[in-house]
Amino acid sequence: RVEVLADPGMFAAPNNRSDVVLKIGEKKLHVSKELLSIHSPVFEAMFFGEFAEKDKEEVEIKDVVYEEFVDLLKVIYPGHSPFTISNVSHVLKLSDRFQMKGVIEHCVIYLQNMTKFNIMKKLLLAEQYNLQKLKVGALFYLTKDFRTIVSTPSNDGYKKLSNATKAMMCDRIMHLV
Repeated sequence: RVEVLADPGMFAAPNNRSDVVLKIGEKKLHVSKELLSIHSPVFEAMFFGEFAEKDKEEVEIKDVVYEEFVDLLKVIYPGHSPFTISNVSHVLKLSDRFQMKGVIEHCVIYLQNMTKFNIMKKLLLAEQYNLQKLKVGALFYLTKDFRTIVSTPSNDGYKKLSNATKAMMCDRIMHLV
């Protein structure tokens, strides 16, 4: 598990931009329905569709880690925080859950350009969230230095890959031979 250092900052108290409170566990975040809805059809349906949450001032969000959700908010709000090695995985997970396509695209771009991010972890994220562009890029890099990467003891990620991805990897290696 990656350490999350998110400070709720501007979300900790009501402000002139907040019109709903999201309750995550015992903690509360003051956010804008409009801004969340711009980024997410899930929030758009929740706040402006025919759901019970539409008229509530406080909405409970379940199965979410508070600090991870704060990181997601910091990415989508104006004056946003950048992606980091520490937050990109959980921001990707939450943006997938809330169908935030724009955020997902930015996660992919970040991961494609991040050379220090574990290549097997990139491949696993690509597979988990069906990110073909990231998968192709990771496979290209991976197959260039296949022996070193797969033989590294800390790279047990290969065992977690689907057979389809392993087959793509083998095809890529065959094209290089």
